[in-house]
Amino acid sequence: MSTPSPAPHALPPVRIFASAPVSLGEIVAIADGATVTLAPEVAEALVHGQEAAERISAARPTYGRSTGVGANRTTAVTEAEAHGRMLVRSHATDAGDPLPRRVVRATAATRLVQLGRARSGIDPAVAHALQRMLNADALPEVGSAGSIGTGDLAALSAIALALAGERPTTPPLEGEPIAWGADSALPFLSSNALTVGRSALAAAELRRLDRAGRVLYAVALVAFEGSAEAFSVPAASAIAAPGADVVAGEIRALLEGHAAAPARIQDPYGLRVYPVIQALVVTALERLESQLSRLANAAQENPVFDAAAGTVTHHGGFYQAQLAADLDAMNLAIAQSAASSHARLRLANEPAYTGLRPFLAEGPDGASGLMMLEYTAAGALAEIRASAAPASLGTVVLSRGAEEDASFASQGAVQLERAIAAHRTVLACEALALGRLLRQREVTAPPRLHDAADRLRALQPSHEDQDLRPPLTAAAALLDELGDVIAAG
Repeated sequence: MSTPSPAPHALPPVRIFASAPVSLGEIVAIADGATVTLAPEVAEALVHGQEAAERISAARPTYGRSTGVGANRTTAVTEAEAHGRMLVRSHATDAGDPLPRRVVRATAATRLVQLGRARSGIDPAVAHALQRMLNADALPEVGSAGSIGTGDLAALSAIALALAGERPTTPPLEGEPIAWGADSALPFLSSNALTVGRSALAAAELRRLDRAGRVLYAVALVAFEGSAEAFSVPAASAIAAPGADVVAGEIRALLEGHAAAPARIQDPYGLRVYPVIQALVVTALERLESQLSRLANAAQENPVFDAAAGTVTHHGGFYQAQLAADLDAMNLAIAQSAASSHARLRLANEPAYTGLRPFLAEGPDGASGLMMLEYTAAGALAEIRASAAPASLGTVVLSRGAEEDASFASQGAVQLERAIAAHRTVLACEALALGRLLRQREVTAPPRLHDAADRLRALQPSHEDQDLRPPLTAAAALLDELGDVIAAG
């Protein structure tokens, strides 16, 4: 259950500079159709970078330019132009289902930003061609399989072949094709742009869902006559975890004006420990976004050139250990948050906490009401738990032992996408239940929650047993807007 992205070119253009960072929000905007422009300083830096790389590579062996790659790193290249073409062709091993166009755009956008740092020594024509591809929305089909967290070589090779005119794009890409000599082939492929780009899209969606979940929780506190003590200042202090004060403060702001006495001396965990769990989500998301921002704006090509110093540096910075760990932590945090949401869904179906019929049913005796929402949410929760298995624990030996490990950050990104999609389903089930509960209990929400409460009630005007897919789909779409009250402050 996801929402469509905006139409291409509906957003303001994004300008890329050689030194100023590009935000994750701008990468998401490009993925959603914004055009890109390269500042004049970028073009100038790329020219100087290429010239310096040519001088440096002529003076000493340079991986991927004067040598082969992987286990062929000790083999000298004798035909540089042919070597570059062979490299992008042989590495174009992307397989599996095609990636969404939005993900391909995020990949291309991330790679363009990184190339703008002018440390790769790449032909400036490559950056201009990539810009042209994005602005024309002329994209190739890129398979989803082929990355292991040490460079998205297969996916970037697919884009490289499209820039060379050897893979079709939709619509057709106009302009001079890239010849891909040894000076540009590996420098273009040497990046985790797919993993970074798709993770940036996932993080943006997760931030919307986190805000929506905050609103749902505040509504649940009102509907269940919960205790405000769980998110008080003393409670946040007792949690003693980063982010707890932020979460608790947002809840207090949402419930301002709500003065109803609590129904219990102490609420069940689904209501009482929410600030603890969401503090974990908030801090994990902040760490993930921070690392993604660094990677999107870093020149991580191997090797990297320093035009001013006249040096080339071979390194392993492309090995995404930190990103893999941050993705794993995010998936684990989502698993805890979704379980808390499922707990509140069960409370909504329990007469002891609502004073209403089981499963908030209406109509003849034996009506099932929202009974099956628990099952749907439980199935989604199982998917989230499976996605929370740490991808970074994987390892592999490749290329005749030249590369003896991998971070599998790319798998962590795929698992994050799956976890977020399932989390949306869990939250949608909770939203539908809260909307019905608000109607049946005729609860009055505090001022900042008025609109959200009205929209939740409107999800299901009738409570007779019915096909629940339409309101559940509407609830899933509503989540992207529900948290606006928090985003607006």
